[in-house]
Amino acid sequence: MKKVIALSLSLVMLLGVMTACSDTKTEETTAAETTAAETTTTAAETEATEATLGEPFFTFTDAYGNEAVIQEEPQTIVCVSPTLTEVVFALGAGDKIIAVTDYDDYPADVLDLPKVGDIYAPDVEAIVALEPDLVLASSIFTEDSYNQLMDLGINVAIVRDEESFDGLYDVIGTVASIVGATETGDALVAELKADVDNIVAEDDTEYTVYYCMSCGEYGEYTAGGDTFINDIIEMAGAKNAAADAEGWMYSLEALIAADPDYVLCTQWSYDEFTTNANYADLKAVKNGNVILVDSNLFERQGPRNVEALKIVSDLVHAEAAEEAQAA
Repeated sequence: MKKVIALSLSLVMLLGVMTACSDTKTEETTAAETTAAETTTTAAETEATEATLGEPFFTFTDAYGNEAVIQEEPQTIVCVSPTLTEVVFALGAGDKIIAVTDYDDYPADVLDLPKVGDIYAPDVEAIVALEPDLVLASSIFTEDSYNQLMDLGINVAIVRDEESFDGLYDVIGTVASIVGATETGDALVAELKADVDNIVAEDDTEYTVYYCMSCGEYGEYTAGGDTFINDIIEMAGAKNAAADAEGWMYSLEALIAADPDYVLCTQWSYDEFTTNANYADLKAVKNGNVILVDSNLFERQGPRNVEALKIVSDLVHAEAAEEAQAA
């Protein structure tokens, strides 16, 4: 009897183990089938999405080193760079811009557009409320603003600022591709190059030019030898008095030692430079060669840089011509 009971218990246990194994295999099969189905569905959805979206309208490497993908030609743009605003209008696509920064002032069409704050960290909520297809910004746009907008589904294109004058052509080409004006961009670049060729001097002069962005209490700021403003000065046939500097910072001691023939002062620096005793002994001050210029012509890397080039060229070559006649 004990043997019968033991045998029965053994059969029950065996059946239990077999049932458990069967259930495990069933669960494994079901899980595998589910995973395969999900994978197939995901792949199908991806293919469907790609088929719906098609090829991107334009893809480029932005100022942050990211691959920026513009899926469709933007029809509404918030531009948070006065420089790029000028480029867009020069390309004939200004009607796409629906808002700009507080600093945008050219062309006159931008004066009545809604404002979204400063260049570095604009009002994200104001931008989102406008629901633009694209936000167009320059290299000084903060990553925090970039991330906020991208996380909220607003595409941002960060166009890299170039350090050379020739980089202007690349900026125009990139912006033209972004706004769907490649042919106009090509024509604009060709026109600018022709204008530059007519201005660039065949013979360099010996005159030194110092570009004064800011001066006085908060320090000396100029255009060093690695900036596109340096290229403007040199292409015009002059020498940059601050060519030995890098970037935009300088020192009073270096300026006095350079003693430039001409000083180009922005609207922010002219009064300070012409009245501050620190600069009174400079040759340019004594000779009345401190020239007031529009900073936007020099500091915004756009088509109006050609006007800046002509200003410097006319300045130094008129002096050279007068000296030649006097001799």
